[in-house]
Amino acid sequence: MVAHANWVYLGRMFDVRIGFAPGTRVCADVNAVRRTNLHAHSNAVEIVYVLRGALRVVVSSEEFDLDAGDYAVLNRSDPHLLEGSADNVTAVLHVDVSSFGDVDPRAGEIMFACESFDLARYRKQEALLRGLLLDIIDDGVVTLDETRLDDRAAELVRLLCAGYSIADYYQRDRPLTGAQREKLHGIMAYVHAHLDSRDLLDDVAREHHYSKSYVSHFVKDSAAISFSNMVTANRVMHAERLLLTTEHTMREIASLSGFSDVKYLTRCFLDWFKQTPAEYRAANRPDTLRDNDIETVTAEVTAELIREHRRRVASPTDAPRLSITPILLKNVGSRADLFEKIRKFQTDDRVPAIPQEATANSRRPHLLPMRVGQAEIDRGYLLSGLALFVGEAVTPCVVLEYSGRDATLALIDSLARQLRSIGTEGVAVWLIYGGSHARAAVDEIVDSAYDEHGLTVQAILMP
Repeated sequence: MVAHANWVYLGRMFDVRIGFAPGTRVCADVNAVRRTNLHAHSNAVEIVYVLRGALRVVVSSEEFDLDAGDYAVLNRSDPHLLEGSADNVTAVLHVDVSSFGDVDPRAGEIMFACESFDLARYRKQEALLRGLLLDIIDDGVVTLDETRLDDRAAELVRLLCAGYSIADYYQRDRPLTGAQREKLHGIMAYVHAHLDSRDLLDDVAREHHYSKSYVSHFVKDSAAISFSNMVTANRVMHAERLLLTTEHTMREIASLSGFSDVKYLTRCFLDWFKQTPAEYRAANRPDTLRDNDIETVTAEVTAELIREHRRRVASPTDAPRLSITPILLKNVGSRADLFEKIRKFQTDDRVPAIPQEATANSRRPHLLPMRVGQAEIDRGYLLSGLALFVGEAVTPCVVLEYSGRDATLALIDSLARQLRSIGTEGVAVWLIYGGSHARAAVDEIVDSAYDEHGLTVQAILMP
């Protein structure tokens, strides 16, 4: 018999370790999900596949709304909760990726980025992965074929490791070589294991016998994210887990996560979660103590749903949707080409364009905030990409940070000139400042932007 996931709770512990049956590396359950508590799995990657209804997935600072046929990969130790519709049926797979060293020696260290509607669809592998996941669900819940289940799980892990790491998300058309992938994963693994170090760049360079400049440029070139953003992301996520699972003070959490002080922790945490660490703890700790509201679905019902999904193919007119994550927003200035690639997907000879009239009424406009500094403006990547959002039901919003009266006036002057040069109108501009002492200067800047350039700037106080 193939054992289903045994969710072993020690009291009401946040870390729900998956009890894999001896000799197995993957297990599957199919449930009607109403709501789960907020939890994580330190020993397994979780993959959710919606068989019926809808499912809202909250993973750390990200949220995904999935419909029937959608799937998403949730990384090890990522805090997450699921909320399903009244008719929801969801298959939940747990994979012990660390045991797939025979597939990839670093399988247990990779951070995956794989949602059906995003990179998988962009690569035209959505249906391939859907079929493989359905096979695993069938083997794990209906036919209970252990050997075939493991073989298919190995194939899934092979696909994920080879093309669905976080680096692959940003490097869609320039696959990493095996040597580059190995080097990057080694650097990321070292960072993850030494978050409390105050000078990780120096540590990584010394550990791998590189110069600090080489490490910075290699990470940026191969993963399209800066080394500092990669480190901050890891530290913030570590702080999140400490907030949810310990009674440590903010000072202790800052130290354990590698932040120099509480003020720096708070600033970075706000940047990612839009809440202070204390606010996040108060709002989310109760969700770790909730009871799960889920019901097991029979093998017979599961088999029928699988048959329905096997008849379903990914529509060639469905364009991929980017997962708007904090890392994407921080790096969108240098990765504006991602949005262009998504747009071009619709006009590819192999993929018919979506008729405008078919989508105009089906998507509400959403606001997309983009942080812009002088460097992004000088390079022109972000501003050139603003025009790509016309007709895409997304309203770009340029976010500037107050950095003193004169410097901010110069930044707005550069922004206004480039907005005029590319003929982009109606772009919202926000000016964020961090203390009431700057309010008079900010008001002066807002007035100047309108008087000098006709540019309306919204001042936003974020203490």
